[in-house]
Amino acid sequence: MKKLFVIAILLLSFSLFAEAEPESGDVSGNDLNPVLRGFNFQLSGGILAYVGDAGGDNAGSPIGSAVKFNIGYDIDIKSAVNIGIGLSVGMLQYNANPKDVFDYPKSPWFEDYNPLTVGLEIDIDWMITKRWELGLLINFDYYALAKTYKSGSQTKTNEGNIAVGGGLVFEYYTISRHFSLGMSAEFNYVVDFDGMNIIVTPFMKYTF
Repeated sequence: MKKLFVIAILLLSFSLFAEAEPESGDVSGNDLNPVLRGFNFQLSGGILAYVGDAGGDNAGSPIGSAVKFNIGYDIDIKSAVNIGIGLSVGMLQYNANPKDVFDYPKSPWFEDYNPLTVGLEIDIDWMITKRWELGLLINFDYYALAKTYKSGSQTKTNEGNIAVGGGLVFEYYTISRHFSLGMSAEFNYVVDFDGMNIIVTPFMKYTF
């Protein structure tokens, strides 16, 4: 009798779960909307490179690193188009040769160049598929806490530099729903500086 009672309880539980499943969706959210929009956090890190007089023979190494943390918000415009707005803070690391000032008079570097970055990013994105997204990126950054020589001068210095740029963003929305992965590639013009930079960073985003 006890066995029959336990079996009946189990069958009732399974039937209730089966009825509730179409409404709640499975844990991956496959039968719900798999793409979340709205408030999000993003962590990115990757490669930094300078071109022009700032790179090549004028610096100790042509390659550096970049780390950024973004707080943003994605706005749905249409079913396949959305606009993302975010504020970023991060650090660029680029080791210049301390002897560059003497060996290369045209070098824009003032010892090591490790600025703190604060910026605004805007991207316009298109959903290629239900999970893959391609976007155009526009960014405005201020490089603080580092010195460079003003363009064409070896006596006047910049306490900080303004960078304006743009690029491409690829993003993949995982079945975890809250998480997405991607990569951005941006090309920046650095004002009053003998060079431009290219920053390529993979990223992970969590959307609430």
